[in-house]
Amino acid sequence: MPDNCHDLLIIYTSKNGRTGAMVEPIEQGMQEAGATTLVRTVEDVQWEEMLSAKGVIIGTPVRFGDVDWQIKRLFDLTTFQDYPGPLAGKVGGAFTGGGRPGSGAELALLSMLHILLNHGMIIQGNAYTAHYGPVALRESSDEEVQTVCEAWGRHWAELVQRLNPAG
Repeated sequence: MPDNCHDLLIIYTSKNGRTGAMVEPIEQGMQEAGATTLVRTVEDVQWEEMLSAKGVIIGTPVRFGDVDWQIKRLFDLTTFQDYPGPLAGKVGGAFTGGGRPGSGAELALLSMLHILLNHGMIIQGNAYTAHYGPVALRESSDEEVQTVCEAWGRHWAELVQRLNPAG
């Protein structure tokens, strides 16, 4: 596999550290499932990295029950680069860090999933854990966040492998 091609690209931004702390266990779960990964902050990601990945997973802090402006801007800008189509068929997913229950974490996840769906990406829920994607709240235990994030990392890696069988 070329150096510039990875199974899964994780793009994130973090304001208070909760979303950023989720990246490592998500990446660990992906790698345990056999996926190659690349992690980029929203400021550092390159369009070519998004195109070469088989899946793009987005980490956004909750901003007024919605996606962080930098993440939203990234996807707004990609609409000017051969949209629609370049991200179609890739695995998509989202994770978020928020304050407390009822503060908009699920709304932020659903907003991010809507953006990914508009790009034609493949989204799969998980009936056995956080249905839309991992969430870390202020009162979430480190152990709980670690467990859910690793499970979702494996979940996304397994989806990429099912959609892109070797051979």
